Order: sequence, then structure tokens, then C-alpha cells
Amino acid sequence: MHKPPDFEPIAIVGIGCLYPQARGKEAFWRQLQAGTSHFAPLPLARYWDTDSNVREQLQGWHGAFFDEMEVDFKRFRIPPAYRKSVSHMMLMLLQVADECVRDAGYDKRDLARDDVAVMCGTCFGFDSTIANALKVEGVRLAHELAGSADQFSLLKETLRERFGSSSHDRVGEMASSIPARIASFLSLRGPVQAMECADATGYALLEAASLSLHSGQSRAVIVASGQRIESLLTPLALARKGFTGACGGHPFAQDGAGTPMGEGATALLLKRWSDARRDNDRIYSVLRGMGAARQDVPGALAYAVDGRAAFHVINEACAQADVTAAAQQYIDCVLPGIGSQAPQLLSVLSDACAQGKQRPLQVGASVATFGHTFANAALAAVAGSSLALHEKTLPQMRSSAALHARAGMAYPAAAIAWPGDAPQLAGVFGSSLTGVQWHLVLSAPDSASHALSSAMPPAQEQQEAIAIVGIGGAFGPCSNSADFAQRLFDGLDAVQPLPESVLPRSAYFGEGEAGLLSSYAQYGADLKQREQYDAGLAAYKIFPKRAAGLDIAQKLTLHVAAEALADFGLAHKRGKLGRTAVMVASNLSLGRERELACRLHAPELARTLGSVPAAATADHGIDHFTLDGYLASGSAALVSACFGLGAMPVAVEAACASSLAAFNNAVLALRRHRYDLVLAGGVELPANLRDLVLCSSQMMLSQQRIAPFAEHADGFSPGDGAALFVLKRLSDALRDGDRIHATITGVGGSTDAVSMTAPDPDGQALAMRRAFAQAGYAPASVQYVEAHGTGTRLGDLAELTSIGSVYGGARAVPLRIGSVKSNIGHTFAAAGAAGLLKTLLALQRHALPATLLRRRIDPLLPLAGIPAELVTANTRWDAIDGRRRAAVSSFGTGGINYHLLLQADSSVH
Repeated sequence: MHKPPDFEPIAIVGIGCLYPQARGKEAFWRQLQAGTSHFAPLPLARYWDTDSNVREQLQGWHGAFFDEMEVDFKRFRIPPAYRKSVSHMMLMLLQVADECVRDAGYDKRDLARDDVAVMCGTCFGFDSTIANALKVEGVRLAHELAGSADQFSLLKETLRERFGSSSHDRVGEMASSIPARIASFLSLRGPVQAMECADATGYALLEAASLSLHSGQSRAVIVASGQRIESLLTPLALARKGFTGACGGHPFAQDGAGTPMGEGATALLLKRWSDARRDNDRIYSVLRGMGAARQDVPGALAYAVDGRAAFHVINEACAQADVTAAAQQYIDCVLPGIGSQAPQLLSVLSDACAQGKQRPLQVGASVATFGHTFANAALAAVAGSSLALHEKTLPQMRSSAALHARAGMAYPAAAIAWPGDAPQLAGVFGSSLTGVQWHLVLSAPDSASHALSSAMPPAQEQQEAIAIVGIGGAFGPCSNSADFAQRLFDGLDAVQPLPESVLPRSAYFGEGEAGLLSSYAQYGADLKQREQYDAGLAAYKIFPKRAAGLDIAQKLTLHVAAEALADFGLAHKRGKLGRTAVMVASNLSLGRERELACRLHAPELARTLGSVPAAATADHGIDHFTLDGYLASGSAALVSACFGLGAMPVAVEAACASSLAAFNNAVLALRRHRYDLVLAGGVELPANLRDLVLCSSQMMLSQQRIAPFAEHADGFSPGDGAALFVLKRLSDALRDGDRIHATITGVGGSTDAVSMTAPDPDGQALAMRRAFAQAGYAPASVQYVEAHGTGTRLGDLAELTSIGSVYGGARAVPLRIGSVKSNIGHTFAAAGAAGLLKTLLALQRHALPATLLRRRIDPLLPLAGIPAELVTANTRWDAIDGRRRAAVSSFGTGGINYHLLLQADSSVH
């Protein structure tokens, strides 16, 4: 079923690098060329205190780690109010993004700033994430220790001094704040997002970037990834996966002891080959082909090289590049070197790439030099191979260990001239903990001219609609979409006083203004029936230990996916799935990671507050299932494995616009025939102590209950939930006889590039116009907009202003506007998914449910000029010319904007 898309080569025109011993692209290339590694013991003194036996376990762990980094905050225009909350990861990726743009010469000439996207990849929580979790948890211990209110206040002040505290702490720990900050610094207005796919993150970034470029959504993309180990939880969990941290480890060592870990960051500036040539860019290399596959395996996530899958992805990438696998002269292998991976891969490379060659296939491994930088490993390898092609030199690969040998292959024992004649071709192969195996084909720029398709890349114009063929959702007290629909039309008000189990009031709640490490808000829509989601795991034969270690977000995702896939009719359609992906919008650091980090570093809290540490519990039960239970992409991998989808598992974060960012990626992938079916949506549970405390410090929350569009709106109330949707190309859905709920006709994205917190109507309107450029119809034909509607006066006014600038004018009937947040609160990453689910349910019923108005409508909202009216009562929804058209908006911190257009046609069932 899979139709390989036309693939115009992608030019790499800028490179930025930051590694412990290689700060900058030139230093990176020198170290790589020399094959010199600088592995040292894990800097245990850098981490929060923990049990001595935990530190003993990691005493022999080696890798390439940073010491302290100095950053010029003024250069990156980071205001003093933000600096205490900025993560090391943000500073790293800002530096490499800046370097790659300057390296491409765009500090001296103009970049098409409106059309440049920024995509960043990370994995695991940041230093700011762990510090925030520790100080919020520390309040609980301080409350137990304090003998009086004054002493309690003093202990909280001690926590502030030890872990820092800023009104922007919540923003500082969000992965999506990094691409937003890069866009703001460089004055870019294209779409931005963060992604995570464990150690296949770099591949996922390149795939998403190529789709954005090929679709015409962007003219250039900055992709940046980074890895830094911020808690001892990470090495402990990785050790249970086989990473030994051996000093002399090597990915091809015969002992299979594993590659040392590394820290670092890489950024690449990408353009379509034709655009790079037109713009006279220096081209380091050209990405000619991509291939990836994943096979579901029972049990824990684990490393393995599946010979058939590896052979397939290598040949898929080469076919896309229009070259034979044997034409590659050099392959950089991104492997952890655990167990039997190396000999298995060498066998595949021998069969696929080394047969009949006059010269041996040269095999390298950038991870042997810089350590396995996990989320950053793929981009590091691409940067290294690109520089090797540019310099026409293969880097040396040193090793003190005995390496696996294979006839017809060689490891470069010294830096040598690129072997053979043109075309000069390099491959980059990777194997991921998630089960994804991937391969990229790169060439020197002078080898790419014959690969350029005569067809120019498509402009942003009407494109094939995407059918929604399965839906599932659970929000607050509603455990499925049917229950959600019924309650919405019955006037659902799930925003209620939070229970003590969520908000222990004596320790954390304070009336009135924001106080230190406390919440002034006590209303929200917390997830009910949690035991139902635990009980549901039994149907999937998940090992009890793994089930016990899953984050609640993962359990909820699985529950909602089951409904969506059943609604699609998966049991009867397995033979028609084709290539699949699961794209889950989520916070990229799940609550389970914070919980485990707090438990592991509890001695730090005890020492800070002057209490007696709890009894040592060795490694606190960390086993080979632990990592699976707190990876954000683990939610997607879990769904794929339980339903046998063989899907690419990706987690996406774009602040409160995360769900629509995931839909954007899914729509592009389906239109370009990268995938044939995508399960996409969002999940988040922000009705928790951490979010209540951190959002209170920034005065984001309502003291009462969220009141969208109200005159005295004072913020939002958090709500828990998830919604997922099965998506296919409309032509495929019609062919297969699928039930079609509605079609997505356009998704547009932008970033404001004005402020990390203040909304900008112009940026929001830009996302709307980009969506309409794909749809083939005018805004005046849209009857309903499901607004973001956060319940802040500034935010609601900006949103209605942007709606007016796009939707306003000659209209047959007033535009209707509503916000589901009035019913279920603000579900953060799941907000767009909630709005889409509500709108689909309204389309089914030919009626719009009421938006709850808790206060008088703000008279400053420009409703009359559109003209528009708020849906304040259940309202009949009549079709116009046999169609009902709607839109869903989402806007997020950092000026991230996405807008989705939806159509239900009475002739399509």
C-alpha cells in the first residue's frame, strides 16, 4: 500500500555543534577526524544528593560530560526575570541554533523569516524540571517538620534558596519553550515544536522537517537536538537497559559492553536542494533518502537489530535516493553497542552494502568519539557525515578494544581521503530503544544534481483532505467520547473544588495572591475513575512490573486509543493499515519521571530542610521497565505494541498548542504518503500539585473557575484528559469504506516571535491564513470556531481580534464561537484534541453545546465587527450547501500558534 513519495533532496547548509571537548563546528570536526574520545567518570558531584549506595553503583560510569557552561544571556535577549528558570538545555540549543544560522551566512544576509520552522528534540527532564519537582515535593516535608506557620515559611524560604524560584519556572521547564525562544531570538515566524522519540529523536526531527519542506509549509527548517544528564535517575534507568558506562566501551567491541554516554547538542539548517542552489548557499551535504521501520515486541523496550527490518530500511532509503545500497562508501552506525547488536548489523551491512565492492565498505561510529548522546545521537552523526563529505575525508575511528570484523568492511584506522570516485555517498544507520531502525542516505552536493525532480515543490495550496475515521476521548469525569458528548449537551461543569488527594490544602493552598511555593487556586477538573485505567491494562497482557511502573498519562493514552481504534474497526481492517505512526501530544517529561527523581534525590531534601533522611532503599526499585514508564514517546510505543500497529512512536510538544502540532505533522505525513494511517491526539493531566504551584507563581490560574470571554476573566483552571483520532487520506478512507466523522482540510502554524508569554493577534492570524491556503474555501464559509478561550482577558481579546481579522467581513450568518475549557478546564497539551473532539461530536449531532458563561461577557471583545456570537445555549447547527465547516484554534506559551480547519459533508459517510 505504501507509495514512496517524490523526495527532493534536502540540503544541509548550516551546522552548529556543542560538546564537552568540542565547542563549535570546527572543534567538532577536528575531534571527529582525529577519532579522539575524552571519556571521564560521571560527575557525581554535579547532582542532587542521593543514597551512597546509588552513587557507588555509578562510580564506574564513564562518558563525555560538560562542566559548567557560561552563557551570554544578553546576547540571547533573555530578560533577568527568566534567567533563574532557564534550563541548561535551552542554553545549549540556543547556542547551536545561533551557530548554524551564522555558519550558513545568515548573519550577513536575510533569511526568509516568515517561512522558517524550528524543531527541537530532547529526552528526559531538564535541570529546571528536576529542581521544580524537588522544591514542590519539599513543601510536603517542610509542612511535616514545621512546628508553626512561621517555621513553615522559613523552611519554604530555604527551599527557594536551595533550588531557586522564579515566576517563570513553569515556562522554563517546557521543552517547547526552547524552539519558541530560538524563533524569538532569530525573529522567525514559522511553526515551532519539540519532539521526542528516545534515541530515534533526531531521525523523527529530520522526517518532520523534510515533510514541512516538501509540503511547502516552510522554506527552511532549523532542527536542533540535545542531551544532558540532569538526574542520576537517567544513568540508573539506562544501566538497566544495558548501558554499562564502560570507559573503553565501543559500539563494535566484541565484549558488547556498550558505548559510554555523552552530552552534547547539534543544530542543522535545512532547505530544499533547489532553494539552496538558488540562494547560493554553501551546501555541506544533501539528504537524499530516508527509511525507517519498527516492529512491536512484547515486554520492555529493548535494543535489537532485526536483520530483515534493517535490510528493508537501508534499501528503502537508497531507493528513495535512487542509488544502490552498495554505492555507499561510508556508513556511520548509531548503536549503543549492547549485546549482539554489532555482529547482527555487520551481517546486514555485508548483505546489503558490501557485496561486489572493489573497495571495502568503511564503517564508522561518531558515538565512539563523542559518546552516545541519545536524543542528539542521530543529528551528531548526520553533522559528522556531512562534514566528512564536505571535506572529502573519512574520520578516524580509534579503539582500545577488540572489534568485530567482517569481510568486505573496514574501520578507518586513520583519517583518510574519501574512497572511490563520485558519487560520494554516506549512510547513517541507527537502532533505537523504541524498536525503530532507521537509515539516511547523504551525498556530496555535486552528486545531487541528477536526483532533483523536475517537479517543483508544491506551494501551500488546496491539498487532499484527511479523513477522521476513529475517535476516542476521556476528560475529567467522562471516560469515553459518548459520555463526553452527552454531558456536554447536558451542561457539563467538571471544574470543581479539587480533592485533598490532589491539593492538600493545609500544606499548599493559600487564599488570594500567589505565595511562595503555594497555590492560590483550588478548582480544576481532575481525572476520575483512575482505577478503571489500571484495571484495563489486564486486557493487554502487560507484565505486572511494567504495568505498575507506567505513568498515568500512558494508561490514559492506552484507554483512549482503544476506543478510537475500536471506533475505526481495527479488528476487521488489519490488512489495510499500511505504514502507521502514533503521534501523541504530551508534556515531554511525564509525572512519573519527576516522582522517581524526587524519590531518588530525597536525601537532598532532607539535608536542605535539616531532617533525617529516609532509610536507604538501594536503587528504589529501578529496573528494566522503569525507563519505559516515563518516556513521553513510551505512551505511543505502548499503544503500538498493545495493538500490533508497528507504528513510529513520537511525542510532540508545542505548549498548549501541542495537539494541533501533532495533527499538523500527521496531516503532512499522510499527504506526502509517508504514512497511510496515523493515530494522533493529545494527553495531559495538569490537575496536579506541581502545575498548581508553578502556574500560581506566574498568576496564570483563576481564583474561582475558568471563565472564557468574561469581563473579569482572571485565568484558567486545569483539567485532565486525552483524546485520540484515527486519520487517513480521504481517498483511502472512501476506497476502504471507512466511516468518516469529518475531514481535516487544512492546518496552519506560526510563532509570534514577540514575547514568551504575551499573545500576538498578528501571529495567530498568520496561522489561520496558512490553514486556509490549503483548504480551498474562504473563512466566510466557516460557521463555527472552537476557540482556545483560556479565560484570560488579554488572551481572549487577542484571540477574538485575530479571528476578526481573518473571519470578519461579509458573512451570510454570524460566526459562532465557543470554548470547551468552560466545561473541562484547560488540558494543556490535550487542549486542541479536546476542542476537536467537542467539534466532531457537535457535527455528529448537528448542534453546538453551550459554552458556560460564569460572568458577564467582556464588552471589549470585537464580536459585532466580525460579526460573531458566543454559543451560550445548545444551538442547532444547520448545513450550508450540504456542508458544515468549523475551525479549532490553539495557542501556547512562547507565541506558538496552530489552527485547524474541519469539514463535514453530507455526501461523505
